[in-house]
Amino acid sequence: MAGAWSPVAGSGPARVSGLEARRGPDAGTGRGKNSGTNRRRHRRRGFALMSRPAGDIGRQLFIGFPGTELSAGLDHLIRAVAPGGIVLFQRNVESAPRVRDLLDQAQALAGEHLGRGLWVAIDQEGGRVQRLRGLFEPLPAARELAAAGPGAVAQYAGLAADQLRSLGIHINFAPVLDLATEPGIGFLQDRCLAADPEDVALLGQIWIRTLQDRGISATAKHFPGLGLAALDPHHHLPVLETYREAQMPPHLIPFERAVAAGVHAVMSSHALYPFWDPDHPATLAATVGRDLLRRRMGFTGAYLSDDLDMAAIRRRYSDAEVARLGLAAGLDAFLLCQDPEHCEPFLKALADAVKSDGRLAAHHQAAIARLERSFGFHRQRR
Repeated sequence: MAGAWSPVAGSGPARVSGLEARRGPDAGTGRGKNSGTNRRRHRRRGFALMSRPAGDIGRQLFIGFPGTELSAGLDHLIRAVAPGGIVLFQRNVESAPRVRDLLDQAQALAGEHLGRGLWVAIDQEGGRVQRLRGLFEPLPAARELAAAGPGAVAQYAGLAADQLRSLGIHINFAPVLDLATEPGIGFLQDRCLAADPEDVALLGQIWIRTLQDRGISATAKHFPGLGLAALDPHHHLPVLETYREAQMPPHLIPFERAVAAGVHAVMSSHALYPFWDPDHPATLAATVGRDLLRRRMGFTGAYLSDDLDMAAIRRRYSDAEVARLGLAAGLDAFLLCQDPEHCEPFLKALADAVKSDGRLAAHHQAAIARLERSFGFHRQRR
């Protein structure tokens, strides 16, 4: 995900090593600067807190919000939507202490009212897509890292992991595994590692393993590849008529290797691939999410949509259509990052879909289980 208002499993979570995180989805507590006692008490309660009853439907939502503090609007969204996670952007970042305080307060509110914590995600790719600009040493763009070699990729992926962990962030929507091929490179530019699929696969695995070895969940995106897209999904629906079975293997190689490396999450592409589905973009296509990613590649982790507030989806589909098609396509998490007022209507649409169709209800329960398997280990971080 990228843009002014948008950023936006392999075999499960890797062992946490190195600097331990200061907080996890169930560990944030205090509501103010003098809340250290409350934070310690909250941490001692551990998993007992997570077992309290809570709404289930919203756990499939990851939501964005405005502001750098726990506003009345965010307070309301956490209570009303009961999301599984929140997504941070540059608009939420003022200073490291303010980010930590915001997340502590949001986690405390979730613990109190939902009986569980929140997963916190961000796009920290490097280059022009890094949401912590001004807080830490900047990360080079993917293309620049690739040119410097595997050692540089490992070094800066480790730096990114340490930065995120120090703030209480759990999931990085990186790396980009799209191939740097024309015409897609026109809008992806230096977000792509390289044009050669073997190079992208190797460097992508280094990104993924380094992040996850240091306790941050990685996300391979944008499946099944945007390298041939001439249009930006933030504004248009790319239609990749040229994709055929003979052309796809190179674009799939980095994702296959990411799955083999145990990546915790894969993010979908908001592009239309007529070869697989002539009617719906990959995000809403069961032939892509269930058949290609799950059955053919054997991916068992969390399958995330890209931001559903992007024009490629929101201008073409109702909330009811996105909810039903997304569940059927195997999405585990629906990202709503640009418009806070979109969250409650979409939650209702998702709830209606689950309640009206037993098959979709089963998909929903399976999605919750996959999210827990992929990201649940973050709750053990203190």
